[in-house]
Amino acid sequence: MTRTDTWHRTRGITLPTDPEPLDPKTQEALEALRTPINVRAVHLRPLRRAPEYGVPVCDLQLRTYSIRNLLLFADFAVRAAYYMGLPARGPIPLPRITERWTVPRANFIFKKSQENFERITMRRLIQIQDGHPDVVKAWLAFLTKHQYHGVGMKANIWEYESLESATRAGVDVPLGNYDRRRTGSVMKKVEEILGRENFQKALTADGRMEVRP
Repeated sequence: MTRTDTWHRTRGITLPTDPEPLDPKTQEALEALRTPINVRAVHLRPLRRAPEYGVPVCDLQLRTYSIRNLLLFADFAVRAAYYMGLPARGPIPLPRITERWTVPRANFIFKKSQENFERITMRRLIQIQDGHPDVVKAWLAFLTKHQYHGVGMKANIWEYESLESATRAGVDVPLGNYDRRRTGSVMKKVEEILGRENFQKALTADGRMEVRP
C-alpha cells in the first residue's frame, strides 16, 4: 500500500481504481479461514525428529559461492529429512575456503601492474542419524532431483550390518539365491508373483486381459 492509498483511505475517499467492497458475510468467512499448516511452516523453523541412538549414517556437505542459495537449499534439505522420517542435525557452518590469485595485467615492463582475484567457498554440514540406508538414499536422490543451482553436494554414507555378515565372506552364493541379502524376502516375493500362472498368461497372447474404461 502506497502513501496515497493510505491518505485517501483514512479520509474515507473512494477512488475509481478501488475494488468493490465485499459483503459482510464473505468478509467474515475470509477472516475465519486459517492459513494451511504447510504454508505457515514455511515461515517457521524446520521441524526436526529426535534421534533415538544418535548413530550417524550420513554426512551431507553443501558448497557454494552464494550464501543465499546455500541457506535456501540447506533449509529445504532439513525439511525434506523431517517429512521422510529422518532425524537431522544442522545445518552446521563449516570454515570457509578462501582462494586468491595474483595475475599480471600486462607483460614486459608493465609486470608491476597486477590484479588480485579472490574466491570464497561457503559450506554447511547436515548429519542424518538413526536412518535406514534405503531411506537415506531416497533422501539424497530427492535432493539431487531438486538440486538448487549453484550448490554442490558431497555425501558420506555409513551402513551398519549385524555380526552375521562377518560369516558371509568367502562363501560361494549360487545364482538366484537372495537369502543372504538384506532384501532377500522382497526378492523371493517378486519371484513368487512372477511365477504365478495368471501372471504368465497375461504375458502371453493366450491370456485374455480385461479392458476397463
